[in-house]
Amino acid sequence: MTQSKSSLHYGWLVVFGGFLTQIILMCGVQFVPILMAPIKQSLELSNTSAGTIVSVFGLCYAGCSFIWGYLADRAGARTAVSLAGLVLGIAVILFGLLADSFLKAVLIIALVGFGAAGVYSATIPKLIGAWFHPSKRGRAMSTITAGGVLTGAAFGIVLPQLAKAYGWQTAAVILGVLAIICTVVIYLVVRNKPSEKGLIPVGTPADQVVKAAPAMKDAGFKDVLKMKVTWHVSSMFIFWQVAYMTATAFVAVSFVNAGFTAVQGGLAVTIYNLCQLIGQQIWGPLSDRLERKTVICIAGIWWTAATLGYMFIYGSTLNAMYILIGVMGVGMGMVPVILASFSDYFPTEVGGSGAGVVSTMGLVGRFFGPMLAGYAADATGSITGAFGVGAAAMLLASLVAFSLPSLKKQAAVSVGGESAK
Repeated sequence: MTQSKSSLHYGWLVVFGGFLTQIILMCGVQFVPILMAPIKQSLELSNTSAGTIVSVFGLCYAGCSFIWGYLADRAGARTAVSLAGLVLGIAVILFGLLADSFLKAVLIIALVGFGAAGVYSATIPKLIGAWFHPSKRGRAMSTITAGGVLTGAAFGIVLPQLAKAYGWQTAAVILGVLAIICTVVIYLVVRNKPSEKGLIPVGTPADQVVKAAPAMKDAGFKDVLKMKVTWHVSSMFIFWQVAYMTATAFVAVSFVNAGFTAVQGGLAVTIYNLCQLIGQQIWGPLSDRLERKTVICIAGIWWTAATLGYMFIYGSTLNAMYILIGVMGVGMGMVPVILASFSDYFPTEVGGSGAGVVSTMGLVGRFFGPMLAGYAADATGSITGAFGVGAAAMLLASLVAFSLPSLKKQAAVSVGGESAK
């Protein structure tokens, strides 16, 4: 096996496939929140019912990751991602065609969430772990995750216009078709490991002696759950999810509570998301030079400091709040580094199951984070209390990340989908 003789290694086409998974994911994640107003009016939903639909999606999205991770280990990441994308696309189309009541909307959105669970964090780390040497995984994941930010920003502009012109039902069908088209391209382009193309992982040093590790026999959930690193990485991910979901839930409303308009609050969310894109291009490549656990720690402390700064200047001037929100966004751009670490800490044979289990564990932080933050806001009488919870959780996530095992002490070599420690 050799490196690609062309200027473009086939692994970057796999990254293109990963970029497309972000478009698919946003088709499932974004369409209900963005189109909630017309959906709520059309189905005559109460605020509680509307919130329940979003919550059901979140539970299925985070809670079913382990299923797709297991499938990725058994049938290959290409098959798992393709099936998940197909399920998501069909479910979004069905939502547009059949969701004419609260019950139908809940049932179909659960299917959308189930498909979304297999499109990203449960499967992509395994794919990137197979195709990229550890020294290149950060950049690869940063390129992939940029797709989610850009697609989310585009959908925020385009979807309301589609719904206004053709109705939310038609807009949903269009998104479902888009997801299916992207899925077909992924299936045609992506391969599970470089050996299928007679190649070795991107970035493998020319003078490195490469030996394929023996496969783990009957590897699965039991093996993953017995690994100490599973619980170590999961605890970090849970704390991180608390901080992530706190910001997601309270950035916009914090501006409204400070006396600014909903439009200005919406712009704050846009600034936060776009600055995450900047952070992704900083932290991802940096994690290819420093240890990923160190970069997660640095980015986490950055976000914590920025959040404390936001709490300190909260309610002062609009521009000052925008600046601090942007700095927070740069810190939260650590997402690709976290996902790349999944590839580093789990042998390729259980890479899908490992990433899936950790992603599912993250449901704890995803579910309880906004609840704890909201309680803190009520208890302190200020929305800054919510951000205090996020800052504390991120600091804990940073400390746990820093205590992860040093990968420099492991002779980890990935070869065509094989991994050795």
